[in-house]
Amino acid sequence: MSTDFTPSGPIFLGLFVSTCLALYYLRRRRDLPPGPTPIPIFGNVLQIPTEKTWLYFKSLSEKYGPIVRLKIAGTEVVVLDDIEDVEELLVKRSGNYSSRQQVVYGAKYRSNNKRLVLLPYGLEMKKQRAAIFQMLNARVVGGYEEIQERGSMKLVSDILDNPSQAYIKVKWFTAETLMTLVYGKEFQPDGADLKRLLHILETFVQDIHPARYLVDIFPVLDYLPNFLAPWRAGAIKKYENDSGFYTQLLTDVKTAMDNGADLECFAARLWEGVGKLGLDETSMAFGQHYPLLLIRSSLTLSSKVAGSTFEAGTDNTAGSILWFIEAMMLYPEVFRKAQAEIDSVVGAQGYAAPGFQHLEQLPYCVALVKEVFRWMPVAPVGGPRETMKDDVHKGYSIAAGTVVFANVWSIHHDERLYPDSFNFKPERFLPKDGAKLRAESLNEGHYGFGFGRRTCPGQYLASKSVWVAIVRLIWAFNITAPLDARGNPILPDPTATRNGITAEPDHYEVSIKPRSETHVQTIRNATKA
Repeated sequence: MSTDFTPSGPIFLGLFVSTCLALYYLRRRRDLPPGPTPIPIFGNVLQIPTEKTWLYFKSLSEKYGPIVRLKIAGTEVVVLDDIEDVEELLVKRSGNYSSRQQVVYGAKYRSNNKRLVLLPYGLEMKKQRAAIFQMLNARVVGGYEEIQERGSMKLVSDILDNPSQAYIKVKWFTAETLMTLVYGKEFQPDGADLKRLLHILETFVQDIHPARYLVDIFPVLDYLPNFLAPWRAGAIKKYENDSGFYTQLLTDVKTAMDNGADLECFAARLWEGVGKLGLDETSMAFGQHYPLLLIRSSLTLSSKVAGSTFEAGTDNTAGSILWFIEAMMLYPEVFRKAQAEIDSVVGAQGYAAPGFQHLEQLPYCVALVKEVFRWMPVAPVGGPRETMKDDVHKGYSIAAGTVVFANVWSIHHDERLYPDSFNFKPERFLPKDGAKLRAESLNEGHYGFGFGRRTCPGQYLASKSVWVAIVRLIWAFNITAPLDARGNPILPDPTATRNGITAEPDHYEVSIKPRSETHVQTIRNATKA
């Protein structure tokens, strides 16, 4: 009996196709960037911490190289730790690397796909960025300096009265300055609206972490009915609270304008541009409620444009000022140098406070603020991008739909770019060869405001608010670490941060005392005026 076996046509074809597919996927796997081995179904999601994610990403780069591949369930993730790769992909190829993956909880339900920071690349994103850029570009923000200086003096006065409440006073300054610029109003004296805003911000930065909710790891869970998905009702409730807060602020501006008020604020300019958006008052009215049919209204657009500006400016600006205070306790010699420079310009007696008119004369203070942005970026992993088409970089395949992170924290601690990077050294940013300082200099030499088409559109306003607050705190106070019972300084831990995808320092104690009675009187007089 013959044992020879000749496969039939269908069987042979099946074996041939299977072999080709196996070879294709093996080759594709070789073309992928290196990274930790994913486990079935979950990928690497169980390995990614929801706190200090940037440190985990850094540890991966030390093991696998500057381009690391992860997998979150069915989503490909690439982490970039080298500025060369970031500039090539997120800047030079930004047309393909400027979208956002739509996290289900934070974007779809908590934000109704309206928050600028979470929008995919497209018409909606361009509309919102264009509206913000018109009000916050480098040429325009000079008109806001009076409001920023007035707010910074109020910050100094508030801390003078309540030095133990520096944390909340910094939050108040950044939020109220934005409240005035965006909505033309101040907070209620009891701070109820500030507390509501801070709650929105703190829960939002936690909710947009891609590994916080199971539905963002497995988007198929979004098909579950409501009774099996209680998280959906919770996210919608948060959206209604957020939207109600910002919509009421925007509506108040419209009411004041209808009553003849001449308001100079961001929201008023948005209302004036409603016609350009091609939307009528009826659709605006629907925007006051949760649009179950995803009705697109100019009020929803405007409230989210204004709200996004408000959120980003408040949270990140406050974080930078709080990191500055912490750094001054850890590096008192830096504080003394900055204080001496300010005194050399406005006088040590305390009769006059520094302001924007002194910026060119305060190069060390400009360098100090830039070092704050570098030393501990408040957005340490930036905003995740999503590729819109397949790409190849350095021989690695990056498929469409891949989520790309730029590890800003790691770049800011690259010893090739910033020697002795973990030490706080403003000298690294001092202008060379007599280069002239300008307000835009605050945004140069570091990557705290992002890359390419998703660079923070409010970066010039934010950096100037941080600068004027910092120079006035240095001018007005002596900032030192508190002492324990034995007289030893109680130093904060610079690695301690709050939960969330952004980095704000954890609570710390600080000693803030006015420099002289003359400084106190100057602050009092300026506040009364």
